[in-house]
Amino acid sequence: MKNFEETELIKVAEAAYILGFKQRAKVDLLIKKGHLKVHSKKGNKQIWLSRAEVYNLPKALPVPPTPELLKSLQSKKT
Repeated sequence: MKNFEETELIKVAEAAYILGFKQRAKVDLLIKKGHLKVHSKKGNKQIWLSRAEVYNLPKALPVPPTPELLKSLQSKKT
């Protein structure tokens, strides 16, 4: 666990809200997979996350991808 400025840290529930999840389980999975790092606040045992790390996560593709998106991805390969 690393110490960050307290204003830069958010709770897991807030991270879930920012990412559009209804429950925190998906955020817990991101932590477990190493996509998000857990931080600590002095005198507090809760799990805290960096607000910047949450906002900097890659955006998921729409399911299913739109035809325009598929065409743009194919044109980047060539």
